[in-house]
Amino acid sequence: MVSPDKSQEQGKGFTLSCECGYITMTTPSRTPSGMAHCHCRTCQKQSGSAFGTSVYYPTDQVFPLPVDLEAKLSVFEHGTDSGNTMRCYFCPKCGVRIMHQGILPDGSWREMMSFKAGTFDDWPEEGGLNWEEMGARHIWTRSARMNLCGNWEAWEKYPDDMVDKKKGEGEGEEKKA
Repeated sequence: MVSPDKSQEQGKGFTLSCECGYITMTTPSRTPSGMAHCHCRTCQKQSGSAFGTSVYYPTDQVFPLPVDLEAKLSVFEHGTDSGNTMRCYFCPKCGVRIMHQGILPDGSWREMMSFKAGTFDDWPEEGGLNWEEMGARHIWTRSARMNLCGNWEAWEKYPDDMVDKKKGEGEGEEKKA
């Protein structure tokens, strides 16, 4: 990932920021790998809502972070049900969660990381991320606190293509009917 100033000049990715504007950065490209609405209890807590929405990029395109950006961000870590560690980056001033990085038990990074979708600044009509075109899936719906529409792609845990199988995390579960 290029530094925030250089990425703005090059016009590469989407601009995102926290509520107070202390944290501003740019995604590595305008083509994320996917989007998901996660209904797990952790995402409910961090978002203060029924689910958290994340936009995925390859971890090696974002990390390591530029030194100036890393110095500004605060980090909270917690264990996950899969045995991994979730590293959660947030603004130390307003508390807005910016992104997540998964750390596997062996200390290596998960292949994908996520930016919190609500931090993306531009609306679709302004050239920003188009949530409808992304076709987000609903994951970890076994913890859902709301009824999901029948035409939404919904998974009890997560789809197989979101599982880092080579690291032995297990399998995804069948799609909810």
